[in-house]
Order: sequence, then structure tokens, then C-alpha cells
Amino acid sequence: MKIPKLNKTATRILTLIFMVALPLVTLIAAELIVRKVLTLPIGQWYTDFDKRVYVNVLLVLALFNIFYILPRRWYMLSGVILSTLLLIFAFANKIKMELRSSPVALGDFYLLDELGGFELPVDFNIFLLVLAGIGLLSVLAVIFLASPQLKENWLLKIAVFCLSAFFLFALWTDKPFSPMQEANFQTSWWKLEVALMQNGVLGNFVLLAKEAEVEPLENYSVEILNTIGAEYEPAPADNDGEKPNVIFLMSESFVDPYFFGEEHFKQDPIPNFRKYFNESLHGYMYSPEFGGGTANVEFEALTGFSMQFMRADFVPYQLFVKKPLPSAAYTFRAAGYETTAIHTYFGWFYQRETVYKQLGFDQFISGDFMDLDRPNNSSQSFPEDKHITNSVLETIDYTKGPDFIHAVAAEGHMPYLEKGESEFVKEGALPPETQPYLNYYTDVANNIDEELGRLIENLEQRDEPSIVVFFGDHYPAFPKGNELYGANGAGIVDDMLNNYDDYVATHKVPYFVWQSEGNEAQELDISPNQFGPITMEMAGVEGNTFTAILDRMREKDEAVIPYAQWKSQMGDNSKEMEDLEVIQYDWLHGERYSADLLPNMEFSPVSDYHLGLYPEMAVQRVTEKGTLYEIFVEGAPKYAKLLVDGEEVEEIAWRKAEPGVAAFSVSQDRISAGADVQFAVLNSRGAMLSQTESFNISTMLQE
Repeated sequence: MKIPKLNKTATRILTLIFMVALPLVTLIAAELIVRKVLTLPIGQWYTDFDKRVYVNVLLVLALFNIFYILPRRWYMLSGVILSTLLLIFAFANKIKMELRSSPVALGDFYLLDELGGFELPVDFNIFLLVLAGIGLLSVLAVIFLASPQLKENWLLKIAVFCLSAFFLFALWTDKPFSPMQEANFQTSWWKLEVALMQNGVLGNFVLLAKEAEVEPLENYSVEILNTIGAEYEPAPADNDGEKPNVIFLMSESFVDPYFFGEEHFKQDPIPNFRKYFNESLHGYMYSPEFGGGTANVEFEALTGFSMQFMRADFVPYQLFVKKPLPSAAYTFRAAGYETTAIHTYFGWFYQRETVYKQLGFDQFISGDFMDLDRPNNSSQSFPEDKHITNSVLETIDYTKGPDFIHAVAAEGHMPYLEKGESEFVKEGALPPETQPYLNYYTDVANNIDEELGRLIENLEQRDEPSIVVFFGDHYPAFPKGNELYGANGAGIVDDMLNNYDDYVATHKVPYFVWQSEGNEAQELDISPNQFGPITMEMAGVEGNTFTAILDRMREKDEAVIPYAQWKSQMGDNSKEMEDLEVIQYDWLHGERYSADLLPNMEFSPVSDYHLGLYPEMAVQRVTEKGTLYEIFVEGAPKYAKLLVDGEEVEEIAWRKAEPGVAAFSVSQDRISAGADVQFAVLNSRGAMLSQTESFNISTMLQE
């Protein structure tokens, strides 16, 4: 069927629709999508923040009409495509708000390749998606075929283009005037979603993107670094005895359930934690995050750097760990320790596979290399902490000499489901819409506590000394968060109201540092970047200029770095904190003068860094067992794949034959005598992480 051409009047009306109506409809639709999970409806947004609304309107008009310089057909096509992309962007904001209570920021685009491993909390109808795609293509075809070739008014086109470009330039550079300053755009680092509600989805993204550029540090120079190097001297190594194993155990979203009201509980769900907390160095760790951002907390704990010296929406693992950085792993490795990172989730998440290499680890054991109860799946609960305990103990058994282990346990990760009853929480203690989540979280905390007890009891029974640092990374984010943190639970509101007391209450996470020898109770509140220097001192390991600054901060009772947005309540940064910031800037954004100027500050990854505890997978032997082949593979995890002539054989059975060796059984009719056989570990995206040499069944049977 031939599509009729539009007349001149209809074409000009359609053009006007694309210039004004389509941008405005797109803006309204985007705001409606995002505000489904916000508390400020679009009508109130206009009433309370009308100037910011006008900036968003001008922004979307300029975005669409900068393409007005194109021929009419191509301009209309660009409008449809841009509208589609902006609506997808709005959906992405909605999803991230549901997952993390924060909007999309520029740094999130570094994470796009990680989305494939997630089951997103949106019910997508494939048929509707296909239908929408067909509809979009149909609209594009109609526009292209129905629009007549009219004579263009180039003066108008150039004028619209220049006005659009001028506004976008002013919006981005604040020159010759600042539309955002005129409209009083503001960030809200205490709760990023507040800024999203007030600034609008598009305006807020531009504001965050503008502030993503790191401003030069005023007091940064070689001379300043020389002065710092002369002022701080690391304590020398002080351990003539056996070096202790040092284990960082960061537990996802672990907090004391009593925080939500001790009166709600029939019995203590975390007796092991409470026992070790009271007997050891303990206190509160001031987390930079709430409800998410695990990698930022472990970044502080491993490097000694501070998130308070950078933007709240930065994720350093994605943005800055491209080269070696100072870390506890490097320092312990220099003292003769084997350094191992462990995490039960996918190794690619937060780019840990490459990040840990740059941070000085010898190997990284991800969930891909564990004998999990079931393969990782983000739509289900995360792996139980028993796998962390097993991996830590197996690592200590396998390696020679002392170990530094950084383990990230994930059992406490969302989603938090509803549970009808708990043996720990009193029935009817909370309203029915709130209690099921506390029931579930409390039972998870109890599981975590049992594994914590099993780990330390096992370490106590060993001849070698050990140090365990146990801490949660941040408070959990519940589906009924405002109720559970509010009057129906903890008695405080989630920090939506920019209240200092509420903020601190939901960011102070309990921790303890337990020693198998010389353990004694001591109280100390800290920032997470103190864990490395504290354990170095306990282990008698020599640090560097960087850790010497952190040591002096503890000596002066300045172990907590004030939150950047709460300095009026917590006080300004001390001189030591300012010196710390200079070195951090030098490593992350500067010229890395510290590597040459400061003692013990030169780092390089190991050449034999590998994934999994065992350096390589190797087939030991093949036996016949009735109609089965039983293949024994060293270093192979439970979900290793059997490849026959390059094709995966799924019908295989696994058992653990002995420590470090797995036995796989497969029917003999699945493998021909001369087939090319191989075992491999593949991640969730199909990438090969480790593999055995190819072998032949007949040859292996003869050996």
C-alpha cells in the first residue's frame, strides 16, 4: 500500500509537533515513569520547584531541536529515536531507584556490561516489547515516506540550532550565565533521590554529570608530598614470632537486628557476634553507604582511601582502579603473606576480577570457583555464608605461610522476602506489612552469625594465630524501608529529611577485630579505611607513609573522617586528614609522585595472578565405573563444564573426591573414544575463566 504524502500545511503542523509537543510529552512521560517510586508527584514538583521545571523544559526542547539543522525527514527520525532513548533512560532510573535508592549517574555507564547478570525487578512482556519495536519502526517508516520534500527555511533552521546549542552550552559550562544556578538546582548527598525529585530526571542527570569532573586539589604539589613524607614515618615491623593470618570478613548488609527494637525479640539472633564484639576491639564503623554501594566500602577498607574526599555517586572500582593502588594486600604481601580475595557472587561484578589484581592480590576466588548449592542467580537469594567459611578455611589449608584474606560474604544481600514467622521475633511485634521483612532479615542474620561462630571456632583450634575483622558494609534497604526504619521499627526515619541524627543512625555499622592471641575488649569508632592499619599494627607488619597518617589519626582520636555534608556537626578535617587527601588525589587523579617520593609506596601486580584458589585445573586420572567414566580433576569447582569436541555435555554428576579434587561422572555413551575432551569454568556470560588441557579418554585410561 502506497503511503500518501502530507500536504504543506500538515507537514508544517507535524514539524511543529516534533519541535514542541514531542519533547514536552517525552519529558512528562519520563517524569511519570520515575515518580512512580518517588514521593513527590509531578504536579507538586511544578508547584514547589517551578524554575527547575522550566530548565528541564528548555533542556528537552534544546536536545530535540539541536537536530533541527538536519533535513526535515532526518530531523523527525532523530526526534523519535531521541524520545525512545530518553524513555529507556527514565525506566533505568526507576529500576535503579528500586534497587539502590539512587538515580542513574554518569559512572553507571561503566557498569552497562554488568546488566546481563541480573534479573531486573521489572516484568517485561516479550510480546509487548516486540510489538513496541514494530510500532517504532512503523512510525519511522511512515515519517520517512509520508514527509514531502519541501523547501527548507535555512535561516529558521540555523536560528533554532544556534539557540539550542547556546542553551546547552550555557547549561554545561555556566557561561555566559548559569541556568541551573538561576533555578537553584542543588544536589543532596545525604539522599540522592531527594535531588532527583526536586531537579527532575533529566536536569538531575546533567547536574551530576557536570560535577563528575574532579577539581584540581589546591594544595597538591611535589613539595607538599615531600613535606608529608618527611613528617610521617611508618612503624617498623614488630613481630619476632609466628605471623598471624589476617582475615577481613565483610558481611553484606549485616547490622544488629536489635537496632530495629530489642523489645521485638524473644531471643538474641546473633549470640556469636555479640560475644566476640564484647570481647574484642569493637565499636562502630561509619559507612559511606546506605542500602547499597558495597564496593565503595571495601574500597575504603582495602586502600585506606576515603569516599569523603570524592563525589558520593562515584564508584572507584569502575572509575579509578585501572592501575595499582596502595592497599592492605600489597602491604601484607610485602611482609611475606599470601593474599587472597574471596566473594561468593560473580567475579565480573564491580569488575573485581581485574580490580583485585591491581590491588595486590595473588588470587581471587569468586562464586564461579566454589561448590555452591546452586549456580548464582540474582533473582533468588544470594549464596549462603557457609561457602565463605569453607573457602577461607580451604585457603588457609592450601597456602604456605601466613594469609591475608579479604572475603565478601553475600548472604545478607537483598532481595528481602516476606516470612510469616521467626523463632526470634515476637509475633505481632510490628504491623503486618512490616514484620515479615524483619522476620526474614533476622533469620538471615542468624545464619550469618552461625557461620561467623564456625569460622572463629575453627581458627581457635588451629596452631597458627589469626586475626579476624568482621563488619557489615552498610544498612539494609527494605521494600518497606520507611516503615521498618520509622515508627514501626527503629523509631527513626530513613534519612530522607536531611536530618543529621537519622543519617548517622543509619550509617554506623558495628564491627569487631578479634585476635586468637591477646584478645581484649577495647572500644573505638572508625572509618572503614582504618581496618588495614589496625591489623598491620596487631600483626607487627611495617606499613608506609599512607598508613602512618592513619595511625596518627587513631592516636589523636580522629579515626572517623567527617562526612563531607555534615562537617558543621562533625567538625572540619584535621591536618592528618588533609595530608591523607593529598596522597589520595596523587594516586587517583594526579601524577603519582608518591611512588617515588614516599617510603614503601611502590606497587605492582603479581605476574601469576589467577582466578580460583588453584593456579590451574588439571585432569589427574580417568577410571571406569560400570557404564560411567569417572574423571578426577584438580582445582575444578562443582559447576565446571565438560566439553566434548567443543560442545557442552550437561548430564554429568559431581562429587568432592578429596580437598582440591573433584570427581565427575559421565555416561560412556556420551564420549567417543577418540573425542577431544576438556573441563572449563565459564562465567554467566560464557567467557572462559579457566580450563584443563584437552585430553583423550582412551589415553587417560591406559596411563
